[in-house]
Amino acid sequence: QYYVCTGDQDFMDRYGYELILDCAKFWASRLEEGGDGLLHINDVVGPDEYKEHVNDNAFTNYMARWNIRKAIEYAGLLCEEKSELYASLDDKLGLTELLPIWEEKAARIYLTQPNYASVLPQDATYLTLPEVDLSKYRKQAHVGGIYKDYNQEQINKIQVSKQADVMVLFYLLEDLFSQEVKRASYEYYERHTLHDSSLSLSTHSVLASDIGEQELGYRMFRKACDIDLGNDDPHSSDAGIHAASCGGLWQCAIYGFGGLRMLGGRLRIAPHLPAVWNSLRYTFCWKGQLLSVFVDQSGVEITNETAESPVDLMVWEQNVQVVNTLRVQRRKD
Repeated sequence: QYYVCTGDQDFMDRYGYELILDCAKFWASRLEEGGDGLLHINDVVGPDEYKEHVNDNAFTNYMARWNIRKAIEYAGLLCEEKSELYASLDDKLGLTELLPIWEEKAARIYLTQPNYASVLPQDATYLTLPEVDLSKYRKQAHVGGIYKDYNQEQINKIQVSKQADVMVLFYLLEDLFSQEVKRASYEYYERHTLHDSSLSLSTHSVLASDIGEQELGYRMFRKACDIDLGNDDPHSSDAGIHAASCGGLWQCAIYGFGGLRMLGGRLRIAPHLPAVWNSLRYTFCWKGQLLSVFVDQSGVEITNETAESPVDLMVWEQNVQVVNTLRVQRRKD
């Protein structure tokens, strides 16, 4: 994303390509034959830290495949356009030998698929585990209350999540899944998630906006704010603020309510402003040009502050070009 948004070719030549290629080398080495003709990633902890030593965590497997495919794509680009850099990385990583192996392995990675209710399994066994009443743990002001009744081994064997897991996958690889799958999975996993991590609520807020539930997203946003600013636990920040949660709040506002995304190298702005907000304003750089965005309940206004060249993007489902200032009205559903 950094490279696509900035065009920083020097970074890619010195570090970026190698990072992607070497990570792909690792993931390819982590794949195991499963006797079913597919390759599996076993014994991992995905984003959900309440599920240890699981097999085929959806986030892990889908992202590993993405990484391997991206490495194959960039290796081909380097071989054609930057032969000296390719030769250097080939010497360092053994690319010529690895590429056909990566091609074959990427096609056989096991990926969980939505079930009859359109819910994407978090891992190979999550949806087969017994369910328990989680209501009292979800209501507790302090995190980790479930450990008063269950040990870690027992938590591994029930349907409960500490934090966002499948939701992170939907955020990063949104184009792979339908709105039906996102909505069904959101509703299912949110009921089973205790949000015992300061990173969880903000991710759920962004995904709520993605499925058109901006009021739910706003409630999640307020809860995430209360991690450091709430009145119920005035000592939550005694040891320092939850810095990553603060970053998550920014993402709620800009990626969720502000609708800023980059998908497949294409800029997109699709705001989902909550009813209690009159407007939102933010700025960002896209390929060296400064854009400012103003969102209100009637639409969005985008200004190309740099105005060196037109910027092509999507606003909701509409292809537009911003030369100076462009106003797009929200379409009434």
